[in-house]
Amino acid sequence: MISLPLEVQLRILKYLNFNELISVKQTNSYFCNLINKYEGELARRKFDGLSICNKKELAYSEKKRASIELRSTNFEFTLDDQLKEKWQVAIDNSTRLFSHSGKKLFVCMSKTDDEDSPYYILKLPHYPKNLKQMIIIRCWLERLFKCDFDCADFYSSVFNPEMINILFDNDKSIRAQFNIKNVSLHAGKYQLRIFWNFI
Repeated sequence: MISLPLEVQLRILKYLNFNELISVKQTNSYFCNLINKYEGELARRKFDGLSICNKKELAYSEKKRASIELRSTNFEFTLDDQLKEKWQVAIDNSTRLFSHSGKKLFVCMSKTDDEDSPYYILKLPHYPKNLKQMIIIRCWLERLFKCDFDCADFYSSVFNPEMINILFDNDKSIRAQFNIKNVSLHAGKYQLRIFWNFI
């Protein structure tokens, strides 16, 4: 396949699902680099749902849960001085990741292709306290931006767009946007006023 023109290689790769792409990526560095370069045009990891839950909402869920370790992967990210300065200001001002001020919030993802598949729980720092936590949040958000979600349910909180803008600071190589087909936003009068500040 390496001897084929680039356009033909990409056309072939577009027929593969996400798991098949991962397998091809592992064959050699050429395919790994090619898939990384054109990943926006290729299949994405698919999830049924995305939500931001608190501890109480998680407790009511009957689905089993799988926590995602924040430090489970190495993040390749270089922080320049200008961005470091902006991030430090956000840390000093206690800029929060979510619209709700509660501290025990989790990013929850679910898959429907298998009834036994668990909720994937990602516990990101609500108020980042240092640059390392900012890097972790940025890298995990970047991963979430590269996924497809059939639906998203936001009951009491949404992601803070101000924090997303600070983290990605006009990075043109990343589309800082969630890929969601259907979104549900549930809020009372008081919460709705707060939500409008974050949408």
